[in-house]
Amino acid sequence: IGFAIGLENGGFARELLEEAKHIGRIKNIFDTKLRKELMPIQEICSKFVHAAEYPVRYLGIDTSLNPSLDDGGSVADAIECLEEVRGDFGGTGSMAAAAAITTSLQSIPDILTTGYSGLMLPVLEDHRLAELAMVSDSSKDRLTIQKLLCISSVCGVGIDTVPVSGDVSEDSLSSVILDVAALAGRWNKPLSCRVFPVSGGNAGDKTKFDSPFLCNSCIFDL
Repeated sequence: IGFAIGLENGGFARELLEEAKHIGRIKNIFDTKLRKELMPIQEICSKFVHAAEYPVRYLGIDTSLNPSLDDGGSVADAIECLEEVRGDFGGTGSMAAAAAITTSLQSIPDILTTGYSGLMLPVLEDHRLAELAMVSDSSKDRLTIQKLLCISSVCGVGIDTVPVSGDVSEDSLSSVILDVAALAGRWNKPLSCRVFPVSGGNAGDKTKFDSPFLCNSCIFDL
């Protein structure tokens, strides 16, 4: 039997990135501040393994930055705190920030990592991402599947909780899955393609989910 630990840490991500302020300081902040918070968790897991009455293996911590729907829990909003991210998340500087965050999360000293250990960008689980997908101002760029795929080239997790039209064609879905597979294969990394077809909805319509685990956004155009 093996076990691992996952985190929901959007609020803490904001604290870390606000303190970093610049992409070049992310690794130092993560190596010190994030490590300080993870070490006690790892120590508890190690003690459990040694005290267990049956064989059990500790597999590590998935250090991913994972948003929550709590106030201040958006990872995308946290990334916008960085000086090099110009304007909204998804704009210039966003890819460099995602790459630096992912590299740092995967190399925290003395922490056994597992899973993605990267940057999670689930649209319907991050208020800021959901908001950016609803942009109607012609002077701003709306968040698209192409932008998410582009950023996924340097982090995780692919296309995650993205609402699409209920009558989306098999051909359109297969093309998106092929894009994700191509990216995953080219860089030898795990990526997912989790889309939510919305019955009766068309591209640009607002979703009407009634769930404590999802926020609402606009249906994406494939």
